[in-house]
Amino acid sequence: MYKPIIAHPDTEIKENEIPLITGTGEVLVDRSSTGRIRPWAENKKMGKKLLGLYSLAKRIDGTLISDKRLEALDQCGEYLKYGQYADNSTKLAEAHFCQLRLCPQCNWRRSLKLYAQVSEVTDAILMDKPSVRFLFVTLTVKNIKGNEIKETLDRMNKGFQAMVQSKRKYKAAAGFQKSLLGYMKAVEITYNSESNTFHPHMHVIFEVEKEYFSSRSRYISHERWRQMWRDVMKLDYEPQVNVKAIKTDGEESKAKAKAIAEVAKYPVKSTDIIDIEDEGQAVNALIDLHKGIFQRRFVTFGGDFKEYKRMLGLDDVETGDLIHVETESLALNPVAYILYRWRADVGAYIC
Repeated sequence: MYKPIIAHPDTEIKENEIPLITGTGEVLVDRSSTGRIRPWAENKKMGKKLLGLYSLAKRIDGTLISDKRLEALDQCGEYLKYGQYADNSTKLAEAHFCQLRLCPQCNWRRSLKLYAQVSEVTDAILMDKPSVRFLFVTLTVKNIKGNEIKETLDRMNKGFQAMVQSKRKYKAAAGFQKSLLGYMKAVEITYNSESNTFHPHMHVIFEVEKEYFSSRSRYISHERWRQMWRDVMKLDYEPQVNVKAIKTDGEESKAKAKAIAEVAKYPVKSTDIIDIEDEGQAVNALIDLHKGIFQRRFVTFGGDFKEYKRMLGLDDVETGDLIHVETESLALNPVAYILYRWRADVGAYIC
């Protein structure tokens, strides 16, 4: 365990307060429960690159983003304060996150949060309803130009609602809707620098009754999934749709629930433009993307997923707490705090 020394330079430690460790020169190495080193430094570097692109984009369109939001992006993750516990384990206790939609650091935290929430929700559902089944479905459309993002997302959301809501009266989805109990939908947008196009798609976990697989009127083949998505989207081509059934029965139900959470672990990100060599192309792509996703939601819970999320008291993935994003438990009272600051000159977080 580190030896506590003088506290944060802006703070005066009072007697009986938890000591704050700083100035040791130790480089942050934060490992997940599986032993993987968390990418704090990598995300911070990408955030700085994004800041540079936004600064250039603002010269083209001064209304794109405010100076206050740029400052928040610049300061995102500048310091990380960890609680240290009696068993020498540590957990993030305090940090500043900008909550900007395209911030790499914030989106990484959101992805961890999404993974944890879907895992917790599916475990709870299976505890109460061990016979339900889950489908993992990816719904796609062809690549689009930057000025088509907003309209395409509108069409995709409208098409999805036609598939899951009976009031939409979409005949082809009627059988599926009889088996549907809930869903979790995450929208992802990737960028192809070679064609200068964007690829929006949806990753969805559907919870269905077990009868879905035994009833001819309810079961949907892969080809019918493609036809249904094509029809609700009013497309003039056959879209790509990937469908995978995930078994959750028997003694392996809990392990299978974790597998469901794993396939839901899609970061709500759109950062492919950060490393584009052509700076002009990167800036223009950023402008298109920022405008196309402005005030959009990217994660949606419906049916059982929404209800169990509420009962579990889980906050919003996109706008909620980005410090406590995982479900592992630690002692409530740390024996010390450790403060790390971002050091751009060495590209690392240093105590």
